[in-house]
Amino acid sequence: MGEKGFTLIELLATIAILALLMLVAVPNVMSTIDKNKQNTYVEDAKRMITLAEYEVRSNTDIELPTSGNCIVILLGALDLSDFNEGPEGGAYDLDKSYVVIGRTGSTYEYAASIVENFDGNTRGLPLITRDDLNKESARTKVVSGSDLTIEVPTVGSILNGYTVTNIIDS
Repeated sequence: MGEKGFTLIELLATIAILALLMLVAVPNVMSTIDKNKQNTYVEDAKRMITLAEYEVRSNTDIELPTSGNCIVILLGALDLSDFNEGPEGGAYDLDKSYVVIGRTGSTYEYAASIVENFDGNTRGLPLITRDDLNKESARTKVVSGSDLTIEVPTVGSILNGYTVTNIIDS
């Protein structure tokens, strides 16, 4: 009986081992992918703040806020060449994605909110300061769906403790 090949038991054992490896590997891979998407939201919010700073410095028509007040720069007013699509493959919401530039005394504080719409869902960062964006834990602030409540800014509304005096949308 010199037949060569695998027995049924050997094949079943191999399949069982592969199934166990998949049970361990797939959740780890999915977790890593989700963490990378969360990091992308954080990096895009940082980029928005940098673009808003550049816009304020290069456009003399933009009046900087006085103490206790802020201006809002909507994402649509910024250079969108770096924002082709969000991490989930959707588009960033141009009304709910914005940078707030607030002023206390002579100090300016920057904060950003970024929202992506995809497949009927939303995901992104509620209003978060630059200091918090630079922390390691920033990606844990990314939320989805009904947990993501973003106030659409209006003149006179309060954002991050500042009164909105101007909204720049183009």
